[in-house]
Formats: sequence, structure tokens, C-alpha cells
Amino acid sequence: MLGFFVGVLTSLFGAGGGFIVTPALNIFLGLPMNLAVGTSACQVLGASSFSLYHRLDRRLMGIRVALFAGIGIPVGAFLGTWLVQLMKKIGDWQLWGKNIDPVNFLLLAIFAVFLLLIGGWLIFDNFYLRRNNDGDESNHVGILARFKIRPLFKFRSIPAGEFSVPVLIGLGLFTGFLSGLLGIGGGVIMMPMLFYMVGQETKFATQTSTMLVLLSGAFSTIFHAMDKNINYPLALVLIAGAFFGTKLGSIIHDRISAKSIRKYFAFVVLGAWLMVVIKLLKMIMS
Repeated sequence: MLGFFVGVLTSLFGAGGGFIVTPALNIFLGLPMNLAVGTSACQVLGASSFSLYHRLDRRLMGIRVALFAGIGIPVGAFLGTWLVQLMKKIGDWQLWGKNIDPVNFLLLAIFAVFLLLIGGWLIFDNFYLRRNNDGDESNHVGILARFKIRPLFKFRSIPAGEFSVPVLIGLGLFTGFLSGLLGIGGGVIMMPMLFYMVGQETKFATQTSTMLVLLSGAFSTIFHAMDKNINYPLALVLIAGAFFGTKLGSIIHDRISAKSIRKYFAFVVLGAWLMVVIKLLKMIMS
């Protein structure tokens, strides 16, 4: 059921669902965070593959953005998994007289801050700044569009005009790092980033995000497999559920507006944040 739910999210929002799977595996199944991160990365790879199969259109809109951003993903994924390995060498911490696993605590704390920032911004933007917006995104301009670092390239899915290739590579590097560190495909940040920072229209941003999630999930899975951070039987069960969920998600995606996609995504992110915060409180208080 978890795999199915995450499969729906992958197709609907272009997010691999790792931001749900990673804390869920740790909180509900008791997996150590390093195993939860690696297993989640593997699930993200499977779910994003199914999602892309269901949703990729014939025009391949957004593929050039994904290819340029994808250049930075392998390096970022390596750095993220390397940091997880360093954390595994840290001894137990004493916090308020209790022994706490530093890997679990640090990764969950990073997760909590990260999800709160993303969810908070989406809520603020969609329910305050854009509450009277009619949904027209044809004149939408991304924040990073002003950084004209050469070479520049004209993308079909970015209506504002030419965009910097080095900036896209930097975004891919950041996405890969998050994937390796937290076991997320990066879609939880890539869909909002592609819309707000790059300037893609929402429908194209979700498709580009799925492509990037596939790439980051692949490299992150490889690096975590080398470090023996994956529970393969569990990953296969999650991927099996995602197979059916991605089909439903693609159907819903085609029937709702771009504005609704961003609004619903905000609540999903905040729900994941609440789940992580509860786990952190339990670690500290138990």
C-alpha cells in the first residue's frame, strides 16, 4: 500500500516519493536510517521509471532541461552517499541523558527542516501570493532566469526565453546530493524549483522532475548498493506497489489544473514533515 501511494505521488507531482518512503521505513518498520535511505532510493528508481513510461509525451517536453541538469546529478549523489557513510562512523550521542543514534537523528532533523521550508513556501505562495491567480503560466518567469551565465540555451518548456546551462547543472548537483543523503529522488524540491526558480510551466515541470528523479534515483541506488545500504526484498515489494500507483497518478494528473497540483503537493509535503517531527520527538523523549 505504501508503494502504491508513493506511485500515485510520483506520477501526479513528479516526485519520486522518497520524502515519504524514507521516514516511513524508519518510523513504521524500524529500519535504521542508512538502510531506509538506500532502500528508498531503490524504490524511487522503480516508481519514476513506471511514471515516465505512463506520462512521457511524444514531444518529449522538458527532456533538454533534464539532460543538462542531469550532468550534475552523479557527482551530487556520490557526495550525498559519502556523507551518509561518514555519519555511520559517529559514535552514539548523549542528549539529555539518553543515547541517541546520530545517523537517525541527523538525517531526520535535516529532513524536517527541508520539508518545512518547501511546504511552508508552497502554502504561502499558493494561498497568499497567488490566491487570485487564474492559472495562466505563459508569462511566468523563474527567479534564476536573471542569471545569464553562458552558455545559454532556449528551451521549449521555459516560456521566458534563454536559460543558463551552468545554473541547470548546479540544480542537478543539488538534487543528486539530496538523493544520496536522504534517499529522495529530489522531486520534492525539483518540481517547485523548476516552476519557481527555472520558470517551467507546472505540467512540464512535473515531467522534467520525473526524468531527474529517475536519474538521481539510479545513481543513488548504485552508490548505496556499493555501501550495502539497501534491503532488496523490501525494495521489490515497494516497487511492485508503485507499478499500479503510477497509472492512477497519471490519470489524475491529466484531469486537474496546474494550480491544483501545486496546492495539493504543499499538503503532502507538510504531512511528511509532521510525520518526521513526531519521530524526532519520540527519539528525544523516550
